[in-house]
Amino acid sequence: MKHSLKVYGTFALINVILVTLIISCGDKVILIPYPAPPGLTTSPDIKLTVDNKPVWVERAGSKLEKFDHDLGLYGGRRLEDMDAAGFAFEGKVKLRITASEKIEKFVIRPKSLNIKAKVRDNQIIFSLTSPAKLYIEINNLPHLAIFADAPEINPLYESGDGVTYFGPGEHRPGKIVLTSNHSIYIAAGAIVYADIMGQDLSDVKIRGRGMLQGTIRVTGTTNLHVNDIFIKNTRGWTNTLINCRNSSYRNVKVFSFEGIYGLDGINPVSSKNFTIDNCFMRCRDDCVAIKSPDYNLSVDSVYVTNCVMVGWSCSDGITLGFELNGGPVQNVVVKNCDILYARGGGRTEGHSGFSIVCDGPATIQNILFEDIRVEEQVEFKNLELIVTPGTYYGNDPPGHIKNIKMKNVSWENATKPFILNGLSAENMVGNITFENCTIGGKVLRSLSDADFRINEFTGNIVFLP
Repeated sequence: MKHSLKVYGTFALINVILVTLIISCGDKVILIPYPAPPGLTTSPDIKLTVDNKPVWVERAGSKLEKFDHDLGLYGGRRLEDMDAAGFAFEGKVKLRITASEKIEKFVIRPKSLNIKAKVRDNQIIFSLTSPAKLYIEINNLPHLAIFADAPEINPLYESGDGVTYFGPGEHRPGKIVLTSNHSIYIAAGAIVYADIMGQDLSDVKIRGRGMLQGTIRVTGTTNLHVNDIFIKNTRGWTNTLINCRNSSYRNVKVFSFEGIYGLDGINPVSSKNFTIDNCFMRCRDDCVAIKSPDYNLSVDSVYVTNCVMVGWSCSDGITLGFELNGGPVQNVVVKNCDILYARGGGRTEGHSGFSIVCDGPATIQNILFEDIRVEEQVEFKNLELIVTPGTYYGNDPPGHIKNIKMKNVSWENATKPFILNGLSAENMVGNITFENCTIGGKVLRSLSDADFRINEFTGNIVFLP
């Protein structure tokens, strides 16, 4: 069945690319700044140039004046905003950030990138040679996210069969219902105000370098692929992917704000063969939450790789849980990720850098966390592996956690605890391995090397070089 093309806006993106594509043949540099969609706010505090070409910086703001610190307002109202800028490039480029005030302090995250910068009064100057997702803190200004992408592969500029195309400009479709064998394309310079949803589909794509203000909720779908877009959300889980198979999120950026909690970033729920790769998330609840609430479904082969996670409030970087009421949750791999923040209270007395919270009868097994870097901004816990009575989000029997491996994981904040608690002799946390892991730069060789808080229902904890 053929699907007719829908085009929103004009083909102005062709002109945008012609104007902003800057090529230096001698130095083999390609630079494509993303244009500003209409109706959005330009940052009053930050200006950015890349190779002396201006790149638009958005003030992606929230409206939390009525909330106080107890409800997750950190650093005052001003820091609830986030500035964001994006461009695509190839080669070596020089970035110059100009602040509205003299720079007294700054940090460029992820620290693992080891970016060397120069500071001159109110400017920060550094170079990039490869794509990166940066999170930069300057004085007490709203934090700055820079999405330095690789050039887009096969961008769309014109009509084609089976495509809903949103060109540069403002679009308010309200609700978009997906169909099989169909693509949504949001071009750079576009802002789409909509919730995207679909059920029992196959071969669906959502992509482009533009912005979606809303949520994505897809159920029972095979071959769902979401690439490149910047999603801003103020209501509920940002991306809810239920019983999806052979699906992926790649190079997606998520900023959830305004709500107090419940604004998760990307949630594969009861899904299999699901990949989240090279994504950025700053969220007011868990950045990635892998769940299994359906009694008849399970989780298998979920991969979270090369991501940057800012657990701004009520948020882990990544969690398996709480809702684990179905079949086994197994063969989950989290690899080469930077967790920059993990803050806020919760039902288990605070969030963690990453965690497994088994609140239901599922067996959680064969989970690998490898090459993970948890930076110092952890408020309550570095790690949590616990089995609950099964009553936080339902009324089910308790489950099990076993065969969990942490390899080459670094926790920077040595003052925060590691919580490993089973519930009973029948509901254990067991077979936990720490291989070549560090806390505050010190190698973990035993329970005495960090603040481990374990109970009698936790067994076989192994430390390896």
